[in-house]
Formats: sequence, structure tokens, C-alpha cells
Amino acid sequence: MLIAPINLIGAYFIDKRPSSGGDIEVDEHYTSKMNLTALLDEIQLVSSDFGLVSLGKTLSRVNNFAAQNRYLDIAVLGQFKAGKSSFLNALIGKPLLPVGSIPVTSIITRISYGPEPGAIITMLDGSTKVINLDEVHLFVSEAENPGNTKNVCVVDIKTPELADLEEVRLVDTPGIGSIWKHNTETTSDWFPETGGVFFIISAEKPISEYEINLLQEISIYTPEISIIITKTDLFQEEQIDQIETFTLRALKEYFGREFAVYRYSAFANTQYFNQEIKQKAMSALLTNREETYNGILKHKIKALTESCLSYLNISYQASLKLESERKQLKDIILDEHLNADYTRKELLLIIGSYKGKTRENIRTYLDSFKLPTQEKLAKDFEQVFPQWQGNLYQLSRQYEKWLKISLETALKEILLTEDKSYELLNAVKKHLAFYLRSFRERLNDNLERVLGVKMNLEEWQINLHEINKPDISVSRSFDFHLDLLWFLFPTIIYRGFFKRHFFKQIPAEVEKNYYRLTSDLNELVNKQMDYLMLQALSYINEELSMIERLLSEFRGDNIYIKDKIDRITGLSKSL
Repeated sequence: MLIAPINLIGAYFIDKRPSSGGDIEVDEHYTSKMNLTALLDEIQLVSSDFGLVSLGKTLSRVNNFAAQNRYLDIAVLGQFKAGKSSFLNALIGKPLLPVGSIPVTSIITRISYGPEPGAIITMLDGSTKVINLDEVHLFVSEAENPGNTKNVCVVDIKTPELADLEEVRLVDTPGIGSIWKHNTETTSDWFPETGGVFFIISAEKPISEYEINLLQEISIYTPEISIIITKTDLFQEEQIDQIETFTLRALKEYFGREFAVYRYSAFANTQYFNQEIKQKAMSALLTNREETYNGILKHKIKALTESCLSYLNISYQASLKLESERKQLKDIILDEHLNADYTRKELLLIIGSYKGKTRENIRTYLDSFKLPTQEKLAKDFEQVFPQWQGNLYQLSRQYEKWLKISLETALKEILLTEDKSYELLNAVKKHLAFYLRSFRERLNDNLERVLGVKMNLEEWQINLHEINKPDISVSRSFDFHLDLLWFLFPTIIYRGFFKRHFFKQIPAEVEKNYYRLTSDLNELVNKQMDYLMLQALSYINEELSMIERLLSEFRGDNIYIKDKIDRITGLSKSL
């Protein structure tokens, strides 16, 4: 039974229908829009009818983008600490977003024009809340909303400062690359709804392989990408020239095309940089806004259409065979190297090889911070101890509280900026991505050899889950409750002894907490590796099940399938 498609954008297109007597250009524009609607409907129908579950998520995101035509979203993307929030604050001309020396943004935040300043919080359950601008940081910053414990979905900020850009919605995204927040998955999951993109690269370090891979994923969903090199005030003009040249060359070598590159500083020549970006990067998108919007939408639909057609071609070729032939062909295509048990064993071997190295890699990395932490705490202790007053019991509690806060601060700074855990997990992600691509290529080769058709080789994305921060533990000042006998040890006599005793405890407390941190990180990272493996295995099982259905289940005669292929192909060409 066919499932009727849900038309999310038909009403918008009907509203835009030209009146009789409209010129030919307007009629053609309207026809193109209606063909776009029909194409999405057809893909929705085919996806439901043929069980193409892998297309479902992308189709939903493309539909969301198609249905939202009030604003042109320009997303500000990039790795954490690249200066995204600072860039947006300076571009808008008002400090609307929290900034800091450690990653702060953890929620998708959209900024658009409004006659009165304010913000609307949309929660995960769909409810909304109106707040003042000075309350925004309570919902979007990692410090005030750790791990999104407040269940915020998105924050929409309205400001009069964007009066000259009423059709634009600037989108601040959580930084990619910090595994200590849910932000990486939040941002990656939002890519399909992206309109234009300002991709932020810090001048402090050259463009990385990870940033290039991130750009590759983004380019699947939009062609409108501008590169913004931030923090240019930290370098001489000649150095910035070299950084820009290197960035352009790296992008040209990888993508085979040119990208618009702009320089930016939130502290020097900001007005000039703002004018350049608004006049060149943003006005180009807005001059022919409708054309730009449709161009982005067509770009998104292209990959979706190619994937849909590749699956239909498999079903069509299988439908031409007799039932007995289809069973034999299925066994050949899904050979012994393309079954769930075999791939699961291979994935377990891959993950096991990485898990065996995790603890030693983390220990070696954290050891480099241990001595500096001890030295800093010792220096701070010398400064704060003279300020403590009271008897032995009171001094002990003050010392324990100070040590706990100091260790929490020191280790939190390491956790928020450390990249070793991310480096280990990214290596696993790259290996699994390579394995998944190899799996698809083997499957594709078998399909081409047996049926003469090929699947569209799209990239599979593997996301990280949030990793919770380990707790800090501080022992009591004394092995037994000596401080309860404080009345036997007058502070005026024994204060120097107490100070030496507290001071000697610092190295042991640092050692203990670094050991605990190593153990906790080892456990957490290994759990993440298991999660990554489960994602990869889920992708494989889903793909195998779908291919098996296309080869085995007869979903209509070959004339019906061929008609669907021809209709989708025709609608795609008419855009």
C-alpha cells in the first residue's frame, strides 16, 4: 500500500502562483518551483513505498529547509575557539553572545532583525519562553547550561541592529571538535538545514585536515560557502598574506574550485571588515534572494535524488529477473564478506586495537600537565594560607575547600581545551569511515558486476555522544580526625606545622586526581569507541537490510518502477 507524501511547501508555492497575464519568466519560475515540490513529494512516496529508510533523515531536513522561506540562514561554523561568537558580536555591533577563553556556546542560536530587542527560548518539548537579552548566556553557554541540562532546543534573538538585513538570520553554532559538550553532534545534525555558510578559521593555526573534512560535509548541503580568517590583528600583513595563500591553495587542491576568503578582526579595522563582508558576501546572497534560495535547495536535492535513483535502479534490475534468479543473485551480491556477522567481527577487531592503546596515550598526555599543576597550586597556597583564620578544624576545612576548587579549576581548564581524547576518537572515526566506504565499494562492485547498476556513494557521518566530565576528589587533611582535637593544638603555636603538613599533601592530591582522571577518561573514551562501532554496525545492517529488500521483495512490476525512475529523473532535469 502506498503512503501519501506530506507536502510541506505546496502552500507556499501556491501563494506565489503568478496571476494571469504574468510574463513568461515568472511563469517559468513558478513552474520550476512546482516541479521542485513534485520532486520532493515523489521522493517521499518512493522512500516510503520501497522502504528507503536511509533517505528519511536527509529528506526530512531538506523538507524543513524548503518549508522555511522567510529567512536566509547564514550559519557561522568552525572549530571551537575559532572566534565564531566574537565574530558575530562584532559583525552585529552588539555583544549579544557570550565569549570566553574556553569554549562557551553549546546551543544553536539564531539572530535576526526585530524592532525590539529580546529572545525566545524553544525547549526540546516544543514549549517557548521569552527572555531578556542579558539572560541569553544562562541558556546558551556551557558554564550556565552544562550538557544542555535545561533541555534547550534553539534560541532566537531579535535585535534592531540587523535592520539592514531583515531577510537574513545569522546562526551561531556550537564549535566542532570539543568532545566535552553535546555541541559537535548538535551542529553536525543541523548541516542539512544550512543556507549560506561563513566558515571561521583562526589565523593562529593553519587550516587542518579536520576542517577540510568538515567543509566537505557542509558542501553537500550548500554551495554558498565563504571562508572567514579571524584574529588577523595578531599577525603582520605579510604573515596574513601567507596564511591566506596557504588556505586558498589547500582548498583548491582538495575541492578543485575557488572559495571566497575574507579577513576579519574583532579588535582592529572592524568597521572596514564588516562593510566588506556585508557588501560582498551577504549582498551577493540577498540581491537575488529567491534565486539564491532555490539554488541552495536544488543543491540539497541533487544528492538526495541521486541516492533515490540508485536504489530504484537496483530494484528495477532485480524486477527483470525471475524469482529463482533473484535468490541466486542476492547470494552473490551479499557474499561472505558482506554479512552482519563478518562485519561485526571486523569492527570488533578494529575497536579492540584502539582500546588497547587508550590508557597509555591519555596517561602520557596528562603527565605533561602534572608538574605545572603542582607548581601552580604550591604558589597559590603560599598566597592564600596567611588569609586563613581559626583553629585547626577551621583551617583544615578552608584548606580542603581551597584545594578542591583549585584542582577543579585546573583540571577543568585541561578538559575544556585538551584534544588528546578527541584525537584518539577522531582516529577511530576516520578508520571506521574508511571501513564503511570500503564496505559500500565492495557492495557496489558486486551490484555492478551482477546487475549492472551502482549505488550513489554518499559519505556516512559518525557522531560523538556527550562525554561527562569526571569528578574531583580531595582527601581529608589528616588520616584520622586529628582536627577534632583542635583544642590540644593552639594555632598560635602550631600554625607553621599545619602549613607544612598541608603543603606536603599537594603533590599527592595532584597525583591522585590525575590518576583518577586518566582512569575516567580511559573508560569514557573506550565507551565512546563502542558507541562509534555500534553506529557503524547500525549503518551496515540498515544498508544490508535495505538492499536485501530491494533484491527480494517484489514492490510492483518493472513498468511501475521504471515509471518512478523516469518521473524523478524528468522532474530533476526540469529544475
